[in-house]
Amino acid sequence: TQSTGSSGINAEYGDYFYNRNPRNAELLGYKQRVSGWTSDRVCTNYYNRIELEKTGKHITARLIHFESGELFTVSTREPWIRKRLNKTYDRTAALNVGRIMADRMKRSGINCAKFWDPLESAYFSAKTEAFMSGLTMEGVSLSEPLVYKVTWDVAEDGDTAHNYIHDPELLLEYLEKKAAERSAIMDH
Repeated sequence: TQSTGSSGINAEYGDYFYNRNPRNAELLGYKQRVSGWTSDRVCTNYYNRIELEKTGKHITARLIHFESGELFTVSTREPWIRKRLNKTYDRTAALNVGRIMADRMKRSGINCAKFWDPLESAYFSAKTEAFMSGLTMEGVSLSEPLVYKVTWDVAEDGDTAHNYIHDPELLLEYLEKKAAERSAIMDH
């Protein structure tokens, strides 16, 4: 972060605030996600996606970012995890892999991700349920926030345009209006 200016009420902190976090638009829900067809086998509508791979001997979980690719992996193949488990492929192992994945996600600043298992559809197996409960026990949400559609609005005088992102007052009005629309939809 960087601040400039030293006059007025904000003399101690500066008049302007520049957020240089590359994930800021993503965290606020402004960055558009890539979306594919609903019939696609591969899940494409996500910022971060958790994939779970279960084999006969090991359980592996991966966190994948939609632009950067794989961020990290947690597996029962890791020696320090394997030596603390009786079996590397049962529900207890899945639960612990989920808890370790959640811990690494929170240390990375990621609090939510979309869970996707390519082999299962509506019903999850006991191992998958244990993995998901391990994630949620540690405070990771398995759904991502909604994406706000950022649009241009013509001002009342008709000759200038404001982008909601650059005008805080218009952005606040827009978000309040959208929240009211969403709550009206959810109430019905």
